[in-house]
Amino acid sequence: MNQLNLPEFKVIEVQSNEHDLLFIVEAIEPPKACYECGSISYYKHGKTDRFVRDLSSFGKRVGITVLGHRYKCRDCGVTFSETYTSIDERDKMTIRLREHIKLMSLKQPFANIAEEYSISPTTVKRIFNEYIEQNERFMVFKAPRVLGIDEVHLNKQMRAVFTDIEGLKVLDMLKDRNKQTIIDFLKKIPDKSTIEIVTTDMWQPYKDAIKLVLPHAKQIVDKFHVIQYGSKAMENSRKAFRSTLTDKQRKQLMHDRFILLKNKEDLKPQEKWNLQIWFATFPTLKVAYDLKEGLRDMYLCETREEAEEYFKKWNKSIPEDMTYFKDVAKMINNWHTEIFNYFDDRYTNAFTESINNLIKHIEKRGRGYSFEVLRAKVLFGTKATIKPRFGEQDFTRMEKFTMTSLVLV
Repeated sequence: MNQLNLPEFKVIEVQSNEHDLLFIVEAIEPPKACYECGSISYYKHGKTDRFVRDLSSFGKRVGITVLGHRYKCRDCGVTFSETYTSIDERDKMTIRLREHIKLMSLKQPFANIAEEYSISPTTVKRIFNEYIEQNERFMVFKAPRVLGIDEVHLNKQMRAVFTDIEGLKVLDMLKDRNKQTIIDFLKKIPDKSTIEIVTTDMWQPYKDAIKLVLPHAKQIVDKFHVIQYGSKAMENSRKAFRSTLTDKQRKQLMHDRFILLKNKEDLKPQEKWNLQIWFATFPTLKVAYDLKEGLRDMYLCETREEAEEYFKKWNKSIPEDMTYFKDVAKMINNWHTEIFNYFDDRYTNAFTESINNLIKHIEKRGRGYSFEVLRAKVLFGTKATIKPRFGEQDFTRMEKFTMTSLVLV
């Protein structure tokens, strides 16, 4: 085996500079027959050489110059050149580099890969697209028992994301979250009867689509979305109250937003002290804070019955002038069944939310990925990673040296 670990070649010379390795090679065996007619009667008809890229090694880019020949068939007169099993003729790279780029294109921006291997971003994208088309043809997923549905904002539009909550897998990402789009996707899921639970937020099209396509499944509204509504009501109440204060009074409430939105168990001693002073001076803030924390405490209930009873008391405790919390109570009543289903089967959309963060990370790294590219990277990749980039330098003014023990892996 030669230094390149490509058995069809013999390494004649190796050149190197700070960033690159160049292997000059030739084929060990000539063609067995004419590629056109199969005749074994042919002769050399000139020389050729071609340059191809290979996997990097020892922190350097690797290039291969293949010294070959042209041949002419005595029987059919066709002129042909040598072909090699380890080289992709179309993209001027080794097959193993092409396979490596397929996998890396799911994790790295195309421009980074192109720079690392000194190829064009267009070539990387084409290899990526061909790989994705291949994967799409064989993409099948088993219907999960617990289906997660959420959305992520990409390219100025909300995109629906579907996950297997128990299997911790991404199932698909859709172009939008419209009702018909959701319905069409749910209808395509095989073995829909397997789906017992669907976790969502309070987006009406999700509810309508689930009722139509998965009437047997139990929908659970994610508890963190409910708690988030309580935090928004706290913030809106704080802003409305501050607007009624004088400048001198507002100065007493330095950093109030940060502290009032904190969970009570996360407060530092100084923050607790600040709250006591504020609440003594401004009782309205205490009412709003207690309502916000009281809604969170609902999720400490152990049974559905206990939680429903707790909510009734919490709802009755809302003063008439706390309109933002009245709106939250109305929302909970409108989604009563789906919200309190959580206390029967305690599933959340936490995994789906984590996937959304990953998707945003991929979008940020990609500098303008289209939806189709983002979807492919999410479905067939794992995470976006960036490797250090090598300096830009072509295979020129090489320094020759002998390598007898170099093995590329």
